[in-house]
Amino acid sequence: MERILAGQKQVAREPRLWRRLLPSRVAASGFAAVLCWLLCSALTGFIIGSMRDRARLIRDNDNEQILSTLFASFRDYDDLGSAIESNPVLKERISGFALYGPDLTAAYQWGTVPSVFDERMLDKQSKNRFGRYTILDKQRHGVKFVLYAERMLPPPPRRDAETRGGHRSMVQNFFLNALQGSRYIYIDISHPAYWRVQTFTTVLFPLCSLAFLGLVFYIRHLYRRNREYRDRIEAQKNLVVLGTAASTLAHEIKNPLLSIRLQTGILRKLFQDTGQEEIAIIDEEVERLSALIYRVNDYLREAAGQRTPLYCLGLLVETSRRLCGRNIFSQETASDGLILMDPHRAASVFENVLRNALESEGPPEAVAGSLTRNNGDLVIRIWDQGKGIREEDLKRVFDPFFTRKSTGTGIGLSISKRFVEAVHGSITVENREAGGTLVTITLPEYTGSYG
Repeated sequence: MERILAGQKQVAREPRLWRRLLPSRVAASGFAAVLCWLLCSALTGFIIGSMRDRARLIRDNDNEQILSTLFASFRDYDDLGSAIESNPVLKERISGFALYGPDLTAAYQWGTVPSVFDERMLDKQSKNRFGRYTILDKQRHGVKFVLYAERMLPPPPRRDAETRGGHRSMVQNFFLNALQGSRYIYIDISHPAYWRVQTFTTVLFPLCSLAFLGLVFYIRHLYRRNREYRDRIEAQKNLVVLGTAASTLAHEIKNPLLSIRLQTGILRKLFQDTGQEEIAIIDEEVERLSALIYRVNDYLREAAGQRTPLYCLGLLVETSRRLCGRNIFSQETASDGLILMDPHRAASVFENVLRNALESEGPPEAVAGSLTRNNGDLVIRIWDQGKGIREEDLKRVFDPFFTRKSTGTGIGLSISKRFVEAVHGSITVENREAGGTLVTITLPEYTGSYG
């Protein structure tokens, strides 16, 4: 028998180990999910940043190409405005052009431009080494391309025919003088493709972050569900092993125990004057072994049983009077109601909890209980003033065969948990601040008719 029980405890040790590690696994899976989300978001940010850099480089390259095309077209026209209007590409992309002199007023302007240049708009802008400023205009989906002409602009091109002829038109001479004497050249250029990339990436990043967040936590959810299924499979394997052990116990121990009872009965009649104390010890040990077999079979049998409407308070009072010798549920803390549960299983649950309270090494008269209603449930609380339970053992009290008692079997609370959860209830164990232990059993209240 010792080998059988040792095998049961060895098998039961593995799921208890998994459950002890479960909080750390949950925390680790949450940390891994957040880390994966941060990495995916960082990768998305890097890709989006690269897309924006590419769009910026294309934008700046377009600015330079438009500027080159504009001055190249000026060879055939008297001013840049005419060159812009004659070129479909320039006319589509350029919405304004102006030359600003040292006094910052417009010496020449075409399209929609300010008449006076505000230098303050350049204070927060950085220029490249060629003296170019790019000022973003999000509202119009364009950029204001500003050139510091005093140092950076080369002499304007001349038309060969007019140079050789030694004359220029009055309009062109005026424009060339304005161009050479300008301080800033202002070009308003539209960049719809650039702003499309900006808008797309602005929307894309939060959407990708949310999608990655949902994905990693969905994967974490699947991982936890798979872990729960594995634990359930392990628990079912343990039940199979326990079932085999129970069959072995019933076969190997029940018949010898019956023979021992018969023999002790004969010895008690033969030795009425002596040996009664020793015979009583034998009977006590036989009863302990029988109770162990009964509890193992009780744990393995179908948890729900034959459910019947029961008055909860009546069963609690009867059980407490039988075990404690008194009613521990006072009228002030008792609110009767019906539960739908197998009578024998309900009695087993209440007996297991009350026996644990009486064996808590506290005063028996301190064991008390209450029965209240809460949102359609009956809540049973039983507490004692014993030494309580170690904090590290609170997560293991419902494990089969786990006990710190020298004479305990460690299966009473496991049986209670199975029976309570079979009727969609719950049971918890916690230490009280005033000392001792509090057991809370929550059972759905049955609202049908009795009978």
